[in-house]
Amino acid sequence: MSSDSHYATERPGIDRSTASVSTDVDETLVSMQDIVGRKWHPPIVYHLLADGPLGFSSLKGRVDGISSKMLSESLDALDAAGVVERAIVSDSPVRVEYALTERGASLEPLIEEMVSWGDAYDADDQPESGDGRAVAPAEGE
Repeated sequence: MSSDSHYATERPGIDRSTASVSTDVDETLVSMQDIVGRKWHPPIVYHLLADGPLGFSSLKGRVDGISSKMLSESLDALDAAGVVERAIVSDSPVRVEYALTERGASLEPLIEEMVSWGDAYDADDQPESGDGRAVAPAEGE
């Protein structure tokens, strides 16, 4: 039995009819990495979805473990991708808030699904290799 038939019987297939004819699926998935494939981007988007516009310090306090440098770089990247927008709310002292754009808000179903998947398939439940990385079970297990 090939691994393809093994998977086909245990999980639903992908509905290829939903992709437009002009869509290069690989290209689309790779480009999505810039938004949802970065370590800190999904938690930032999640907190902006859950809590609305936030100042830098408020957002940093909600995203567990992120450094100021990484938060700043991540917000710049998300801004460049059209996912967040930066608004100056006061000049003296300078106070900035970050909010999701319409494009960013459209990520809500994906972020919710990522959280649900993470809850259902917690990485802490995965066997580990000798270097502490989670490993998938060998075929046939």
